[in-house]
Amino acid sequence: MSQARAYRGGYLIGFIVIGVVALRAVLEQQIQSVLLIGLYGLLYSTEPWLAGRRRGYRPVYFPMQIALIVALSALPPFSDINALLYVPLCIQALHAFERGAARAWIAALVLLLGATLLLGMGWWEGLALIFSYLAVGAFLISYDSLYSRTQADQAESQRLLADLQSAHAKLQDYAARAEELAAARERNRLARELHDSVSQAVFSITLTSQSARLLLERDPSRVPEQVERMQAMTGEALARLRSLIARLRPDSFPRNPD
Repeated sequence: MSQARAYRGGYLIGFIVIGVVALRAVLEQQIQSVLLIGLYGLLYSTEPWLAGRRRGYRPVYFPMQIALIVALSALPPFSDINALLYVPLCIQALHAFERGAARAWIAALVLLLGATLLLGMGWWEGLALIFSYLAVGAFLISYDSLYSRTQADQAESQRLLADLQSAHAKLQDYAARAEELAAARERNRLARELHDSVSQAVFSITLTSQSARLLLERDPSRVPEQVERMQAMTGEALARLRSLIARLRPDSFPRNPD
C-alpha cells in the first residue's frame, strides 16, 4: 500500500510537468506537439497498469517515450520546455527498476536531455538551460524520494503499531489465562484444605463421641464435659467450613478487568 501511494506521489509530479509542457504547446498553438504530448501523457498514465500485467513492458515503454520526446524536439519551432519530459521518466525509472538499473536509465535520460538542448539551442544557451533543467529535475526527484521515504516510514510506523497492538492483545490473553490458572490453583488449594479440615474435624468428633460413649458406662459424670467438647468442636468445624466455602465462591477471586 505504501509503495503504491509513493508511486502515485511521484506520478503526480510527472503529471504537473506534462501539464506545463502541454499548456505551453496549446498557447503556442502547436497542434502536432499537443497530440504528441497527449500520447506521451496517455502512455505515462497507463504505465503502472500495463507494467503490472506485462513483465516486459517497461524496456519497451521507456524507448517509446524517448522517441516521442525526440519527435517533439524535432518539430519546428524548437521548444526547449519539451526537454522537461525527461524528468517524469527519471522519476518512473526510480520506481520501476532496481538501484543500479535506475541509475543507468537516469544517466541515459540526462544525457538525452543535454543533447536535446545543445542541438536545439546551441552550445552556450543550451549549457545554461541544461544546468537550469538539471536543477529543476534534481529538485523534483529529491522531492519524490523524500515523499517515498515519508510514505515508507509511515507504513513502517503503522506496521509497528499493528505489531504492538497484536502483542498487547496477546499479553492480555496470556495475563487472563495466567489469572485463571492462578484462581484454579487457589481453588484446588482451598479444596484440599477443606477436605483436610473436614477429615480432621470428623475424626476428632468421632474420637470424642467414642470417649463419651465409654464414659457413659464407666463415669457418667464426665459425659457432659465430652458433649460440650463435641459441641465446641462441631462449631469450630462449621465455622471453618463456612470460611473455606466462602473463599471457594467464584466472586471471591479477582477477575480480569477487560
